[in-house]
Amino acid sequence: MAMDTCPKQLFFCAIHIMGDNVRRLSLFAVTALVLSNPVLSAEPAAVNPTNTAPQTSPIAPAASVNKNPTKWPKAPEYLDGWDWIQFTSGEWLKGEIIGLYDQVLDFDSDQLDDLSIDWDDVARVLSSQSMSIRLESGDTVIGPVKIDQKTLAFAGPVKSQYSRSAIVSMSASGEHELDLWQFRIGFAGSVKGGNVDERSFDTDVDLTRRSARSRFAFSYDAGTTEVQGVRTEESHRANSRYDVFISPRTYWTPGYVEYFRDRFQNIEHRATVGVFIGYYIADSDRVTWTVSGGPGYQYLEYTTAPAGSDKTEETPALLADTQLEYDITGDITYTLKYQPQFTNNATGNYKHYIETGLNVDLTDRLELTLSYDWNYTDKPQADENGIIPEQDDYTISVGVAWDY
Repeated sequence: MAMDTCPKQLFFCAIHIMGDNVRRLSLFAVTALVLSNPVLSAEPAAVNPTNTAPQTSPIAPAASVNKNPTKWPKAPEYLDGWDWIQFTSGEWLKGEIIGLYDQVLDFDSDQLDDLSIDWDDVARVLSSQSMSIRLESGDTVIGPVKIDQKTLAFAGPVKSQYSRSAIVSMSASGEHELDLWQFRIGFAGSVKGGNVDERSFDTDVDLTRRSARSRFAFSYDAGTTEVQGVRTEESHRANSRYDVFISPRTYWTPGYVEYFRDRFQNIEHRATVGVFIGYYIADSDRVTWTVSGGPGYQYLEYTTAPAGSDKTEETPALLADTQLEYDITGDITYTLKYQPQFTNNATGNYKHYIETGLNVDLTDRLELTLSYDWNYTDKPQADENGIIPEQDDYTISVGVAWDY
């Protein structure tokens, strides 16, 4: 009996051992197949701009969501004249870096056009062009950069490395001066005919130059109204300022200039200069809120004045400025600008200018604007006939604006 069952037991033992080996070999083969295939592997493939990315998409797909990507594309094939950014999801995008301001990276994609990307969503940056980077220390460093989640490194004859958190701003190093400028022009108007012939027009222009170290801004607003061929309203306001970044949230303005003219408010010329210190109260992908202020000086010339009164006045001033931008949706932005001025009684005592409204994107460049402007003077001065202008002037307008 024992002799009869022993061969059977040996047979089944052999089958069992062979089965285990077959399973191990199968598992090994599947594992080898997965690891050898970049699409199936969990490790993202190195980016090769000339070969790996599909021609129909500027984004190189990531095989898996990688919140802490650690592998870089192999140099030098990732350059090829492009800048590359990697999102925290692991995806790569090629194009041209325009600049980093207010923790937002402006990027000109090869196929997706201009993009504004929250800096926290960018895991890595590889630039083929030379970048100018402003650091918290106040220094400006220049060169092609390699930025990961912790460090900023420069490639070149003299290699250097800094902490990513020390970056205040970044821009192209000036090889393409036009890339540093932004331009916006808006227009609103209305025409009324029939019993009353009325025409009203408003124009505003904004010009900004931003580099890694500083920002220059200029704005001009004008409005006119004619009724039956007689001008009943005309105002001009121009602002210019030069800001120097101190840290990611702090800046100072060594030069602020404002010019205002409105004869219907009995103001022939009003010029204001000041020096500001500024701070970012909020700075995220949806909300940007700045506040700044400081001492200043104001010169005012009235259009007319009562007999025996001076037409010109000069006064020290306390100036302030706050600006808010809030993205309600991806296409709708709420804006607010509030500029108060505190001067002596002869120049109006307290004055402010408020501009608020909504900007609705129609295309990448064109937007619909709905705005409300309010000029207020606490103590307006009488003209030569003793008539005191109203304290308030406000305008509600609907128009369009074009960005470049």
